[in-house]
Amino acid sequence: MNKKRDKKRFKRQNIKISNVELGDVDHFTDDVISAEKRAEKKLIEKGKFSSKQNIKLKKGRILEVRANYKCIVKIDDKEKVCILGGRFKQVNFETKSIVAAGDYVNVDVSDNARIEEIIPRQNTLSRFSDKNFQTEIIIASNIDQVIITSSYKDPQLNLGLIDRYICAARINNITPLICINKIDLARSLEEIKSIGSFYEKLGFKVVYTSTKTGEGIKELKKLLKNKDSVFSGHSGAGKSSIINKILPDIKLRTAEISEYHRKGVHTTTRSRLIEWDFGGYLVDTPGIKTFGLHRKDKEIIPGIFPGLSLLAKKCKFLNCTHSHEKDCRVIEAVGNGSYPIERYESYLRILESL
Repeated sequence: MNKKRDKKRFKRQNIKISNVELGDVDHFTDDVISAEKRAEKKLIEKGKFSSKQNIKLKKGRILEVRANYKCIVKIDDKEKVCILGGRFKQVNFETKSIVAAGDYVNVDVSDNARIEEIIPRQNTLSRFSDKNFQTEIIIASNIDQVIITSSYKDPQLNLGLIDRYICAARINNITPLICINKIDLARSLEEIKSIGSFYEKLGFKVVYTSTKTGEGIKELKKLLKNKDSVFSGHSGAGKSSIINKILPDIKLRTAEISEYHRKGVHTTTRSRLIEWDFGGYLVDTPGIKTFGLHRKDKEIIPGIFPGLSLLAKKCKFLNCTHSHEKDCRVIEAVGNGSYPIERYESYLRILESL
């Protein structure tokens, strides 16, 4: 047997490689590129508005985002299932999901109710993944305030998570409101207020609530009236229980605390917008255990972290990170006890995570 005949024959192609000299890069056009192009996703700007002619669009607001590009949209006081226009699937969005609860959209109601345009957002409350290439996960959009919900116990009060939420809210021009729930588990209210007083002295509103005794619920309800508020915080903090107490007809599902590790169990699985009967909306969100900020915001954290902005003005360096610099008023305040070391350590953990 002739082994040479059995071998596959390959026809060599005469490929020539040559250098191409480019002139002014600013005048470099697509004509210079080879005729063979790979498919590229459209830019965000090209996907914002529909190019279809003579279509009648109606404005609505997304109440809930579901699977398979479907959303529940409120249009003319009626809820309607709408699908996202195919154009959006080709847009290079930098977020995990294309739309979010709270988005205002323009909908083609002539056939199959299709979302054609996303109206520019006033703001967003987002968290970011901790991977190398951080992905934005929008919790809610177009909101007035975020109700940062944490429990005094079961699960344990997580002030570090509150600090992160405050930073995220300030970055996006959203008013933060702190709600410490399950105060009936404390020995005394003074014990809890001594913890919340740090934030209250800085001008943050802190509400102390208990769904068992009803304490603080009326005060919280007044703060929610005619506002679009997102309830977010630690898993098991009692967000759904608080909402059920304020508006019993909603009947959100609640869950007991895990007996194994005394931490919260997820009951809300996706963000959704619900209308209060006393004016305004709430966004009920899934509970989370971590809240990642974006690395691009690292430089502004020293100026927005609770209690640091006034001290930072007296630092020797304008770009002081308050971590190692000389003549840093923040480090000095921690040393003499005028700024809580626990909050300073929380600040350093945020910087380290970014």
